[in-house]
Amino acid sequence: MKIVFFGAGAMAEAIISGWVNSPKLPPLSLYVTNKSDDQALTDLQTKYKIELVKDHPTCLEDADYVVLAMKPKDAQQAFQAIQPLLPKHVTVLSVIAGIDLELLTHAFPGHPIVRIMPNTSATIGKSATVMSHTPTVIESNLHFVEALFEAIGTVEVMEDDQMHAVTALSGSGPAYIYFVTEALQRAAQEIGLPQEQANALILQTLDGAVAMLKETNEKPATLRKRVTSPGGTTEAGLKQMKDLGLDTAIVKGIEAACTQSAHLGEVVKDSMLPSRSSL
Repeated sequence: MKIVFFGAGAMAEAIISGWVNSPKLPPLSLYVTNKSDDQALTDLQTKYKIELVKDHPTCLEDADYVVLAMKPKDAQQAFQAIQPLLPKHVTVLSVIAGIDLELLTHAFPGHPIVRIMPNTSATIGKSATVMSHTPTVIESNLHFVEALFEAIGTVEVMEDDQMHAVTALSGSGPAYIYFVTEALQRAAQEIGLPQEQANALILQTLDGAVAMLKETNEKPATLRKRVTSPGGTTEAGLKQMKDLGLDTAIVKGIEAACTQSAHLGEVVKDSMLPSRSSL
């Protein structure tokens, strides 16, 4: 199965790394190209033994899938360059934040399209992936795409109008967890714990909390209350966090990410569909 990536950034590398190292997948013929960063291409080739695209028309002739993994700001120019080269049988997979099926269908008329939002935990086979698709995607191809992403994590299929929210929640989600982890590390330093031991404690605490959520099937609020004794240390810590608005900040942050996802899509639409500007 031949898959050609357009874009060699963090998301493309996370997916490629997950696929190459997954024991669940048969060998894939992976090709990659990008706009200008030759060093990124060389690094990917060295690390994952994949092929670099040297001749776009020839490479795409026998491709089964293309993965659009460029930045939203580069989408218009990339779409215009790619579309004339794509044989009609090629299924288009897009992992670009903010760009919906309506615009993808306009850019690649006649092609089956799957819009996909994984996250960078695909690198280690732990992505939370969500996808939506056009009705033109045949069942066997959809099953294959689902299998590709199930090999590097979990997969949910949702309506396309939910994808901005998905992008904000699970697409950007690892960064929120890393941000909280940074705060825990800083707190450990402030209260005088040795860095190496503190890091080990933090990682095990995060791992244990996630395992409790998965294995007990209890609500987060229930598990939190079990840890929180009246007048105890946990209650004191949570009260300070709530007083400072930590819970509200997280909600507002995800809402801002959702708004930005929609905005990115609108900017590209306005550039590709000029008639929208006069409406």
